[in-house]
Amino acid sequence: MSTIRRLAAAAFAVAALPAPPALAVNENPHASAFVVTYRCDGEDWLAVAYPAPFARATEPVRLSWNGATVSMSPARSGSGARYVSRAADLDWRNRGHGGTLYRLSDGVTLLANCVES
Repeated sequence: MSTIRRLAAAAFAVAALPAPPALAVNENPHASAFVVTYRCDGEDWLAVAYPAPFARATEPVRLSWNGATVSMSPARSGSGARYVSRAADLDWRNRGHGGTLYRLSDGVTLLANCVES
């Protein structure tokens, strides 16, 4: 077989191979789970690990504050999002880029004016 025919056969064999999978570029940085750090009044801070948006109505968030991490379930909210933990007596409400942490049992504000940092 001539060199040209061998090269043509090799090129044909390579061309017949399946294309490698394309790399998925995620246009939405929040299409999967993500963590947001908030700075609150009094220089306090907390971090919240949110589930992917498609699972947000059923999956809990994990809120880290004061040396503890608490799993909080989605709850009804008039606007924005609300997550509660009866075991930890916490109520996290966020809307847009901010939120407030309350004590669930009596509604006392624990952290106010929390803003994404």
